[in-house]
Amino acid sequence: MKKELLMIALCVGMVACGNGNAKNESKAEKQMKKDVVEVLYFHGKQRCATCMAIEKNTKELMESTFAEKLKNGELVFKLVYITKEETLADK
Repeated sequence: MKKELLMIALCVGMVACGNGNAKNESKAEKQMKKDVVEVLYFHGKQRCATCMAIEKNTKELMESTFAEKLKNGELVFKLVYITKEETLADK
């Protein structure tokens, strides 16, 4: 009888000790940042018709195909004006 009680106590102790890590792992998963894809369009001061068409078509494609991801923040479209140096650091 004593052996059975000892075995039960050991099993309960092992199970109780093992659950602490599961709680810590779930907290760590919640704290992790979600992945984000950034689409960067670099342009200068002077832009030709082709450059403007590329920007327009890219925006249209993203809004039609990836509208849900844009809304959720999983996908971001940014224009980067490369002529001014101060705007490069912000991007």
